[in-house]
Amino acid sequence: MLTLAKNRRTAYRIIIAKNPSPSVFHAAEELKRFLGEISGADFPIAFDTEPRKDEEIIIGKNDHFDALLPESGIDLSSLGTEGVWLKAVGQTLILAGSDVRGALYAVYQLLDEHLGCRWFTAEDSFIPTRPTLTLPDGFEDRFVPPLEFRDPYMYGYNDGAFYSRNRCNAESGQLGPAEGGKVTYARFVHSMQELVPPNEYFAEHPEYFALRIDENGNGVRQNGYAQPCLTNPEVLAIAKKNVRRILASRPNADIISVSQNDNFTFCQCEKCRAVDEEEGSHAGTLLRFVNAIAEDIEKDYPNVAVDTLAYQYTRKPPKITKPRKNVIVRLCSIECCFGHPLESCSLSGTEGGQGSFTADLEGWSAISNRLHIWDYTANFAHAIQPFPDFKVLKPNIQYFIRHGVTGIFEEGENSVREHGELNPLRQYVLAKLLWNPELDFDRLVNEFLTAYFGMAAPAVREWYDLLHAGVTDDVHVHIYDSPNQPYLSDAFLDASEPIFDEAERLADDEKILARVKKLRLSIRYVRLAHTPKDAEGRAEEAERFIEDVRASGIGSYREGTVLADVEPRIRNAEI
Repeated sequence: MLTLAKNRRTAYRIIIAKNPSPSVFHAAEELKRFLGEISGADFPIAFDTEPRKDEEIIIGKNDHFDALLPESGIDLSSLGTEGVWLKAVGQTLILAGSDVRGALYAVYQLLDEHLGCRWFTAEDSFIPTRPTLTLPDGFEDRFVPPLEFRDPYMYGYNDGAFYSRNRCNAESGQLGPAEGGKVTYARFVHSMQELVPPNEYFAEHPEYFALRIDENGNGVRQNGYAQPCLTNPEVLAIAKKNVRRILASRPNADIISVSQNDNFTFCQCEKCRAVDEEEGSHAGTLLRFVNAIAEDIEKDYPNVAVDTLAYQYTRKPPKITKPRKNVIVRLCSIECCFGHPLESCSLSGTEGGQGSFTADLEGWSAISNRLHIWDYTANFAHAIQPFPDFKVLKPNIQYFIRHGVTGIFEEGENSVREHGELNPLRQYVLAKLLWNPELDFDRLVNEFLTAYFGMAAPAVREWYDLLHAGVTDDVHVHIYDSPNQPYLSDAFLDASEPIFDEAERLADDEKILARVKKLRLSIRYVRLAHTPKDAEGRAEEAERFIEDVRASGIGSYREGTVLADVEPRIRNAEI
């Protein structure tokens, strides 16, 4: 047994290289801090220039790591940038990983998975107290994350320490050199507008932009926020030039987006139609265009991938063209049901949205070297109302990984800096599952609720279960659902009220009470939507609700709006 600390004292020291990377140095600081908080002991940090001794915690590659290599058998090359290998060799503990993020993640793997530390939000954590701290003989844990890109995105919830400690690596997290950096995009999405800007070219070259057939059968070139004509060689040349311009200005970029604008105005000219008909998908013109750009830059930018979307009209994979090895396809699940796992939802056997999504995923998986997912975890039309998607989070991530997905972007509510509903819980469990999709889901939920809601946690869990019980086999959940859904029935609202009364009664303090009341806003919103404008007391409740929302810090009711945009509709029962 390794006794790292006993009765608040330790014989151990932390060893790092004399000239460590910023993340390895930060890893040592984090380990010293949290081992100290757990045990009460002071773990000094030393460099590998010191003589070896048995009682050491070695972080990353250094001379002491190398000295134990014949005994440890740790192969750093097998871990990639982010894999971890924790191993006891005699009385020495090795926390191995790359000097980019792997060694830092090895520290968090120890603290989280083996010592019980939790970082639930930027403000809420749990650090256990153990004056005597031990690990078993033969202790070993090797883990390589299945996903190269992990982002539980929610606007405003991008604290770098939260992202790093939960081993998320996306650009939306405030991750600097100390956290090992991040996967960096040069433009994130919907980039065609910049790559082929209509304000520069449309006046003289309308043929560069989508031809759309109007109701009279006439072709009309589209100005403004439309798609370019992807079979026009001059358009391709312009896009190549602008991709190179962007990459020259972003020398640290890992990925550049060459992706369609966010609308359906794809080109219907004769050449584009011919390609799409040959390929059996509008992805045909897009992927040929993207492949040409990827080929153009691969020699000068061998470590940069070109990212594009399989989204809405480009979601179906093409019959002929395959993505080049330096192309990432991000498949978007926007049409799907988020109340049932993709594999078991009754909509999966239907034509259209969900049924074809599973087929499209398997189709892209068969032809793609790097397949990512753009997933959705919010109601973008009614961000404040309950969104019962928790039961799909783990099975869908597992399903994606089984089909070769290597990156997942989970798009949460993206316009509300202070979130209502259960978004803090949602971001936490997503962060954990993106790192390790085999974790116990109920344990994640219950640990979070206990930390975040204190004595009120059992009541909040009762409401969470009530909400999800409304999603039966024939009741589906989509990201633009109105408040008039079967899972948001008056019976559900009536059953929710005494649960929230109890949660408010049990709240430990004013902070917990404010969190419970903030969560309760979600059912108050739905109740107002269900109540006729002239109903007794509705006008007064609408004003109280609006005042309480503003006091809570919530900044919007729906994507692309501010509170003032929606408040008249709340007053007028037009939600």
